[in-house]
Amino acid sequence: MRTPHQILGPFFPVSSRPATQGDLTIVEGVEGRAKGEIVEVSGRVLDLRREPVRGAKLTIWQANTFGRYVHPNDSNPAPLDPNFEGFATIRSGSDGAYRIKTVKPGPYPVGPDWMRAPHIHFEVEGQFERLVTQMYFPGEPLNASDRLLMSVPEPDLLIAKPLWQGNGHHRMLEFDIVLARG
Repeated sequence: MRTPHQILGPFFPVSSRPATQGDLTIVEGVEGRAKGEIVEVSGRVLDLRREPVRGAKLTIWQANTFGRYVHPNDSNPAPLDPNFEGFATIRSGSDGAYRIKTVKPGPYPVGPDWMRAPHIHFEVEGQFERLVTQMYFPGEPLNASDRLLMSVPEPDLLIAKPLWQGNGHHRMLEFDIVLARG
């Protein structure tokens, strides 16, 4: 099935230059690493026939480990991390594969009665179409009450698959993204 569409969100990056190497845990020209649990996400961009989408452009953005975006409109009082910008642009390989290294984003309040579950935004530009979606984390208690995740008919399509869990500070996930036509 096609990966469900999700909203672009209010915090699409506006001022920073994206990382292009797929490692969001470092900021070029800044010493230190991002705070939080290291997460490596790998997957493939595919079409409905399960054929790879070569050279798809993936733009990724997310909140930091405290649940705050590097965006002028994010009024969340959570701290910013000077070693994390949360924004990257990469391309899928000839087999449709992609890989990013980041930190697990924290949940954040949307209103008085709603906390967003940890998620990573993806904008995928294939050869024939564009998809905006979000990847959620397996086993998150807030998944069941996240209104955006629960608004799609198949929420499991947006939850990454666990591949490896380290000592609580590092894990690997798989998240394939399926476009209708590639």
